[in-house]
Amino acid sequence: MVRDEAEAALLRGAGLADEVVVADARDPVAVAAAVGEPVDVTVVCVDVPGCEHGAILATAAGGTVIFFSMATSFAAAALGAEGLAADVTMLVGNGYVPGHADYALDLVRKVSAVRRLFEGRLSP
Repeated sequence: MVRDEAEAALLRGAGLADEVVVADARDPVAVAAAVGEPVDVTVVCVDVPGCEHGAILATAAGGTVIFFSMATSFAAAALGAEGLAADVTMLVGNGYVPGHADYALDLVRKVSAVRRLFEGRLSP
């Protein structure tokens, strides 16, 4: 999920995603509508507060939501899942796995589509 059609076009053009949807991650109803059929795994990695309920609504019963955002309110996530009667597993990602930095740099070096996305954002 991305915030606007310009981002969606870049991601689709890169060929790195099976599906790309456009929605404001802070709007749970818009997220659920954009995603359509709930998914098995949702990863929240945007550092914007208020994305918890959309992630929960986008996730299928028995699915997993992984929160990788420092903006996540875990109280909102827990209470929201209960209030939405959502049977989802919620995990907190800490971002560290041995070798993660080398892996990330290798992706940029070896996968030209990833490199082009980065270059497009970093070039003047």
